[in-house]
Amino acid sequence: MKLLALLVLLKICCINAIPSDGPQFPPPFRPWRSQPAGHLKSFGHQRPPDGPVRPYIDRFLHPVDFWEYHVSNKLPLVYRNAVNRSPAIKLWDDEYLLKNYGNLDVLVERKVENRSYSPRRMVLKGFLKQYRKEDIYVVTVLPDAMRHEVQIVPSVLCGTFKTYLQETNLWIGSGGTSSIVHFDADHNIHCLMHGRKDFMMIHHRYYKYLYFKQNSPGSGSGYSNINVNKVDMKKYPLLKRVPWTYATLRAGDCIYIPGGYIHQVRSYKRSISVTTLFSPTRTFNSSGCENLNMSYTPMSEAPIHWTYKEGDQTIDLGYNNLVIVRSDIQRIFRELKIKKVSRKLFIQEMGKEMSDNWQVPLEEVYDKYFDPSGKGFFTEKDIEQLPIENIKGIARSMETPAGPLSAAEKIDWEKILQEKLALEKQEEEFRKKKRADRQDDDDDDDDDDEMEEEFRKGTQRDNGDNDDDEFGMDDDDRDEPQDEDQRKQHQHQEL
Repeated sequence: MKLLALLVLLKICCINAIPSDGPQFPPPFRPWRSQPAGHLKSFGHQRPPDGPVRPYIDRFLHPVDFWEYHVSNKLPLVYRNAVNRSPAIKLWDDEYLLKNYGNLDVLVERKVENRSYSPRRMVLKGFLKQYRKEDIYVVTVLPDAMRHEVQIVPSVLCGTFKTYLQETNLWIGSGGTSSIVHFDADHNIHCLMHGRKDFMMIHHRYYKYLYFKQNSPGSGSGYSNINVNKVDMKKYPLLKRVPWTYATLRAGDCIYIPGGYIHQVRSYKRSISVTTLFSPTRTFNSSGCENLNMSYTPMSEAPIHWTYKEGDQTIDLGYNNLVIVRSDIQRIFRELKIKKVSRKLFIQEMGKEMSDNWQVPLEEVYDKYFDPSGKGFFTEKDIEQLPIENIKGIARSMETPAGPLSAAEKIDWEKILQEKLALEKQEEEFRKKKRADRQDDDDDDDDDDEMEEEFRKGTQRDNGDNDDDEFGMDDDDRDEPQDEDQRKQHQHQEL
């Protein structure tokens, strides 16, 4: 009896352990004898995890400690209940977003990540009317108008971290998203506002076992072509050597992903998250950290370099850190041992040192951003005093934009929705009519069969009554001689 009660208790515990907002994670490990473990299953089945990412519950690390224990060592962490005071957690349902931010432009990608796919640009209103049915999700620069409703993690609000805050991104999806195995150049604090996300984290020292497209994590970002939903362990046998840790985020939780750290992310139902990117540095300057206020700070008060406001021509996603752009230009002064740069020198030498991927002519870059006053040259001191908008213009000119330049067309989505509903209704009526016509055809065929049967029977009756044989006698006439013979034979038998 005690054993039975124990088994029932274990069963109840196991049932309760299965999350209601998605599958069990980490996935169970079941070694096979006939083929490699995890073969043709999702990424993570090939080997059990080493354990969870280190969590900090209901508290933040001071920026100095954050640098010393995690950032400098490129060690991930999870903040539990980190940003649960963000108004976005309670407010950001589809109706609220549609009403308050529907006219903002966003960049949209496919759910199954493909690094060769170029993002589309559309208004948020249009996305919200489509994303639950189509294979799309938002990954875009968090619009300025929405930043006040998101709390920023205070661990990055002073010193070098604050100086190198790169950008903040907004992610919205209906679920069923699965990233590729990849790493990014920048440090990333990923905070969840709605839903659930699962993270698989892999140290960059195991890069060589993951069949990456790039040469090394130092090259910036890179990714693997492994199909994370159906891993071919016979094709990628080295995966079994790769240890990994895991984390599950829910609303209010954040994870720190170091630059260059390999990871894979999944979501299952509607989710919204906000990420803060900051550039890696070799050292940390703690100036301003002595009296840091670690209480609630909205993201709108953080000095983010790349932002987007309604009406901007570009959505500046993925550009270089502006501090790094400025310092790289100053470094070229020292390398070339020059004090001033003329228009000719910039076009022939300095511009080529800066980039080999200029999106606009060097003459235009020089006139518009380096020497807008037209004095004929610029110095290292001029670069130090160059306005931030000029540095942004230089950075944009050096790289391909992440999305379309022109703002998304303002579309009457209500009209489109009504037209779509009318078209669906028309198609349904057509299908009903087609089914009715098919039924009528079947009924007509039955009637035709009945008529044909009646006609055949009637024809047989007519033939029986009216047709004469070859001697001009009908059936009754032919029967008469036979009846007479039988009558005579009967009389003979009686005699």
